[in-house]
Amino acid sequence: MRKILATLTLSLSLFGADAFIGSQTALLDKAGGKELAALHVGAKVKVLGDSGEYTQVEYKGFVPGEGANAYARLGILELDLTAKDTKTLEVIGKKMDDYDNEWLEVSVKGFVKKEVLKNDITQIYASGESLFKERCGGCHALHGYDEFGVNVWPSVIETMITNSALEPNEFEEVVRFLQSKAPVE
Repeated sequence: MRKILATLTLSLSLFGADAFIGSQTALLDKAGGKELAALHVGAKVKVLGDSGEYTQVEYKGFVPGEGANAYARLGILELDLTAKDTKTLEVIGKKMDDYDNEWLEVSVKGFVKKEVLKNDITQIYASGESLFKERCGGCHALHGYDEFGVNVWPSVIETMITNSALEPNEFEEVVRFLQSKAPVE
């Protein structure tokens, strides 16, 4: 009963608000339906409605060129979504980044399990910071958060996955935290 009340409270508090993906999850075409895309840790979504154990959400982000990966910020490789088929991404605009590269502004609606939603991004950042200090600091002195640019951190951490024993969700938490602290080249 407490779990049901907690889930109901979370659903009501998030309706119409922004929420964040707490663990990599499938974005489905309907509750329990076909996978449209994978949403990555930290992706911001707008809560549109409720359907049992699922919540309807809308994601908006940026795609460089004609790719399947959508990013949180224009010109920043902060991975939010990987579409199964680019046709599921509705193009709502086009923008140029600081280097005159064209990015498509996209939107996609779908359903996610309620349990993956977080109402505060700082929960994800705190977990990423803890993992960074524990797993990376266990082997060597920690790099300063601003030592690498926002687009460099993912590849730096990727080279350390084996040494740090980071699981995929943990990798995404660490990267999302570091990108939140890094300079935007």
